[in-house]
Amino acid sequence: MTQEQSPHGVVQLRTALATQSQTAAAIVAEYLQRIAQQNETLRAYLHVCTEQAERHAIALDGLASGYPEALGPLAGVPVSIKDLIDTTFAPTTYGQAKYQGHVPKATAVCVQRLQSAHAIIMGKAHLHEFAFGVTNENPHFGPARNPFNPSRITGGSSGGSAASVAAGMALVSVGTDTGGSVRIPAALTGVVGFKPTFGAIPTDGVYPLAPSLDHVGSFATSVLDAARTAEVMAGLAPGTWSQVDAQADTAHPIRAGLVQSLVDAYASEDVSEWFTAICTRLSRERVVAVAGFVPVDGEEIAIHQGNILGAEAYATHAQALANHAADYGSDVAARLQAGRDVSAADYIASLTFQRAFRTTMDDFLQQYDCLLLPTVPVPAPPLGAETVTVRGKSEAVRPLLTRFTNPWNLSGLPAISIPAGNVDGLPMGLQIIGPRGQDAKLVHMAHIIETALQNVL
Repeated sequence: MTQEQSPHGVVQLRTALATQSQTAAAIVAEYLQRIAQQNETLRAYLHVCTEQAERHAIALDGLASGYPEALGPLAGVPVSIKDLIDTTFAPTTYGQAKYQGHVPKATAVCVQRLQSAHAIIMGKAHLHEFAFGVTNENPHFGPARNPFNPSRITGGSSGGSAASVAAGMALVSVGTDTGGSVRIPAALTGVVGFKPTFGAIPTDGVYPLAPSLDHVGSFATSVLDAARTAEVMAGLAPGTWSQVDAQADTAHPIRAGLVQSLVDAYASEDVSEWFTAICTRLSRERVVAVAGFVPVDGEEIAIHQGNILGAEAYATHAQALANHAADYGSDVAARLQAGRDVSAADYIASLTFQRAFRTTMDDFLQQYDCLLLPTVPVPAPPLGAETVTVRGKSEAVRPLLTRFTNPWNLSGLPAISIPAGNVDGLPMGLQIIGPRGQDAKLVHMAHIIETALQNVL
């Protein structure tokens, strides 16, 4: 390892700092150089914390030279933060031009915990306005672009977070996920996206979209680094979720339930064939045993998820929308106005459905270790595309991209998307859903599957 090349991974980076084979100042300089080279094109960042990152790196190098044992679990890790999350040290725009100079009075709890773990905040990441969209095409700041192919969307709403990791402009990132906003961009850009169990990471200081569905999550290039970042934000001891025993017994395959009903209803033919091939390979390697099928009605989920999301988002924005409607982009304004039309009876009925659906999914996860399905029904659509053709039919991009992710916000179950090859030359993600509150088990299974896929793809 040289000063010009940073170590790969959270643990390796911390070790390099502790042994002084690398400096935080050199690592930050490397990442700032990448940002300078790529951000004008990709727009992963809305604000770069150049001076603060350099100061923190110098302070961290001083700590490493005198008290290396005091280094936190994320020491020296360059992190980007979705610009929906409050920070006092950098402007927080929530993706709307009106807030360009806005500096909150307090930093969000999840970010405070990252700082206490000695992570280095590189800047604030691009997002769909107020997190209410899945393309990250923002009328105020332009679109974030997919590092794999800049003519394609990143997905959203945490598109800048995913792009910053995919392009090497951050080692890990923080996003939010209300209907798939971590997992969708992770899948479309070829990185890992982890949404822990609902409530595991506090949302204090995160601008709400729909509090009944909102999650904070993490991005990384590996399952374990995503878990290490998330467990810090959850206030847990290092290794609570990310400690994987390399000698653990893997003789028994993971018993998986396939959510084939959604795949059959919404996936393109190429994605459906890809998913079948992935499951076949994992079965052949005795990593996964397909133990059954889990029926999920995508239309029913969309109705109830939509009622809860729409009503709660409108409640959050009602006053601002009434007084300053022109401040909003047309797509977000239209979705907020639609939320106004959700009746109290429909909202309550959807909350009742949510409770029942949670129980049903919990029962399935008594039978299976995990559930499997693709993260998205199609690869990344082109920028500006409002529809895509799936099995000969024109489908609207926004609802289509959430079909495989929003059930796990409605249920609150932990879910993770891992890179799993390509479809039509574009990245695809395999989504793994685990039992409620058993995030360590999900991480362990995802790590096993991730390792197997690296060997067979």
